[in-house]
Amino acid sequence: VLRRDAIDAAKADNTTDLLARRMPGMQVNDIQGSPYQADLTFRGYRASGILGASQGLSVYLDGVRINEPFGDVVNWDLLPEFALRSVSFVPGANPAFGLNTLGGALSMTTATGRSAPGVQGEVSFGSFGRKKLELSHGGSHANGVSHFIGAGLFDERGWRDFSDGKLGTVFGKVAHSGEAGDLSLSVLLGKSR
Repeated sequence: VLRRDAIDAAKADNTTDLLARRMPGMQVNDIQGSPYQADLTFRGYRASGILGASQGLSVYLDGVRINEPFGDVVNWDLLPEFALRSVSFVPGANPAFGLNTLGGALSMTTATGRSAPGVQGEVSFGSFGRKKLELSHGGSHANGVSHFIGAGLFDERGWRDFSDGKLGTVFGKVAHSGEAGDLSLSVLLGKSR
């Protein structure tokens, strides 16, 4: 299990890089030339964004399975890495996590205004015209309502011809905590090229 402070301390470029750095047994294979379209492998089982690749890991975001219905592919590029509160991995086959959970299940939860208050931002630049910007704001109110909103932008020319990439992700979450329980509504929008 990785919590938000460990996620921030890892200084990973993206979600799959974070998992390869901090989760034992995870490997990343960058076969598309984009840091956001890597294959994640655990004990020979894979979660990949490539259609036709054998899939064996289930991926969940806030309890919702994000493996695509057709081919079980995972769009790593559309995950809001700036909004992750915790990442946990359950190894082994378990039918409770659905189809193709042969190697394990990866469960990610997003932040709320209570768990990530204030403004947080990150800007990075790299070779081949790489630029990345992430900005988020969270807050809570006296009536038990909290909000979290964040955005991430990525742009690069790529290290080879015709390998440029652009990515934009926006995530918002409104939550209410009371004596009867918790209720949250989240929206995730993303565009990747």
